[in-house]
Amino acid sequence: MKRTKEDYPSFNLFSIVGTWESINLNPTVIIYRNDNDYLLSIIYVSETTKQASPATYEIQKEGSLYFIAPAPKRIYIDYDPAKDVLSLSSLGGYLRN
Repeated sequence: MKRTKEDYPSFNLFSIVGTWESINLNPTVIIYRNDNDYLLSIIYVSETTKQASPATYEIQKEGSLYFIAPAPKRIYIDYDPAKDVLSLSSLGGYLRN
């Protein structure tokens, strides 16, 4: 099978490692590497107890798309290197902290 440009992601996961804060006041996101895997943690803060609880997901790749798969749907990850803006499909834009 011949591979096309669409089979390759438009950014390297190493370029998005770090802490990201939501533009729309969604939970903070941390992306890091663990051995050969890249992980994305979403830090949820309880409104009532003010305690933080992380949810961590392995970043997966399908064709040219990166995503995490919390039940019941996928959240796709995109990155604009010119603006240094991370986008998560259901959570919106994030700026590097």
